[in-house]
Amino acid sequence: MAFSPAPVRSAPLPAWPDAWYVVARSSDVARGRIVDGQVAQRAYVLFRDSQGGLVALDAHCPHMGTHLRTGEVVDDGIRCALHHWTVDRDGVLQAEPGCARMRSRTWPVFERFGLVFLFAGTGTPPPRPFAELPDDHRWLPAQPLLLKADWRAMLVNGFDTQHMRAVHQRELVRPPAFSRSRDGALCMSYETRILPGGGPSSWLIQRLARGRPHITQTCHGPTMLVESRLGRFESRAVFGLITRGDSTVAYASFGAPQGGPLRWMRLWLTRALYAAFLRKDYAVVEGMRLMVDGATDPGVRGISDYLRTLPELDGDGHAG
Repeated sequence: MAFSPAPVRSAPLPAWPDAWYVVARSSDVARGRIVDGQVAQRAYVLFRDSQGGLVALDAHCPHMGTHLRTGEVVDDGIRCALHHWTVDRDGVLQAEPGCARMRSRTWPVFERFGLVFLFAGTGTPPPRPFAELPDDHRWLPAQPLLLKADWRAMLVNGFDTQHMRAVHQRELVRPPAFSRSRDGALCMSYETRILPGGGPSSWLIQRLARGRPHITQTCHGPTMLVESRLGRFESRAVFGLITRGDSTVAYASFGAPQGGPLRWMRLWLTRALYAAFLRKDYAVVEGMRLMVDGATDPGVRGISDYLRTLPELDGDGHAG
């Protein structure tokens, strides 16, 4: 479906969209370990059940509110440290006979690309990000980064085509094309020309792409998929951004096709090229105070307009 960016409006961008959030790497949630976090003032804990499946619960025991991060994983639940009663994977408190039946909230959660996705709303979850993407790549998650920046500034920067020349020594061959996927995500496709002065990574990209990388970016709330084609060299990257205090945790996972010779070398090369690109962006967005009113860049207008269509969560996880 064709999509044309509208002029940027003065309405604020949502701080906590009603969306799926990347909250951890799959490897962070080892069996027996409890991982805790927060989405829109709503605290949660993650653990794996006896079959290795992911479980997400409200962080506080429904009995007296003890934080479950101090507990212990037992079979298919967490044993609370205060009374040694267990909250099972369905959120039901397994208390002593005669006690009232109490239940903790459970959160929808899944893992893909080596990342853990959690839905923080109370209604029906939206479609899973990038669900139609085939499982034909091998993925390598990176160490999360904590950046002194607003996640919205980081996302808008990723769609800003005018910064390509100044920051990345590239220029667009033609204006970007916009569309919406069947699940409503924003897609932007473009082709760039490599300019002199970009450093070793730009030189290598120019050799692989014969000077013209083809990029498609798909934004699904606070997550983004980047598909890159450099000649015959194809790669993907998935990014997840989530607020932590006055900073943003940036999760990333990099993918390369599974088959063919030297597949691990291609995967590590993919990660290295994306890392070199991202370092330049991170250097300029730290401390940025995002202002999009009056922006003329089509990518900035497009992503800002898309974000404003997303309902926002309140502190209790309700979409408003």
